[in-house]
Amino acid sequence: MKKIAILFVAILLLSACGQVREEVIQAYPNGNPMLVFLVKGDKKDPTRVGERMYYESGQLQFEKKFSGKPEVPDGTWNYYFDNGQLFAKADFSKNHEYGSNWAFYNRNGGSYYDGKLDSVYVTDLGMFGTPSTVVFCSGNHKDVIQFYSNYTVRSTERLTNEMRDGKIFFYFPNGNPQVEANFKEGVEDGTYIVYRENGIPYYQGNYTEGQRTGLWEFYDEQGNLLRTVDYSDKK
Repeated sequence: MKKIAILFVAILLLSACGQVREEVIQAYPNGNPMLVFLVKGDKKDPTRVGERMYYESGQLQFEKKFSGKPEVPDGTWNYYFDNGQLFAKADFSKNHEYGSNWAFYNRNGGSYYDGKLDSVYVTDLGMFGTPSTVVFCSGNHKDVIQFYSNYTVRSTERLTNEMRDGKIFFYFPNGNPQVEANFKEGVEDGTYIVYRENGIPYYQGNYTEGQRTGLWEFYDEQGNLLRTVDYSDKK
């Protein structure tokens, strides 16, 4: 009978070691979990099999999977907007540093990119493994989008034959524009505007083949014109 009791306890211990449990690594000031590890195994030396990040509201921001020890990325990773809509997903089961088979969606669930695509890939992951720099390829064009950690757009630019081409935008974390520029064959050419975080222009002017030309205008924090600089005769 004693042997049966010991065997039963051993089975319970093994079963407990195989169960997945949550460990809160970071929490928000309101007490809601921010970063949670999913672990199993001995409490003294646990194995991480998953990871979840939450918005302060409690909405899931991303979920990841891991396997083995040392833990390596595995399975499908999913990322969500703060409204619960899927932002992106990728396959990390092929031991690719930045994942593969990426798919991106806008806040309404539609396609993030309009037009036919040859491929989509990520070249940089942020501090918590969120997609930071994404490249959408179509023919000889590459549209590069950088994201903040909450998936708002940080910058957009187009490369044609690996050179900047057309409009380029940079944005503040609040979504307001920071810089609007135009490029042609890799150099500034056209309107160039720098904004304050409140959306009011700081200064603006034009480039021609990489050189400032014409009148450039500078504004105060209320949007009033402070001064102008004429680059027509400057070399």
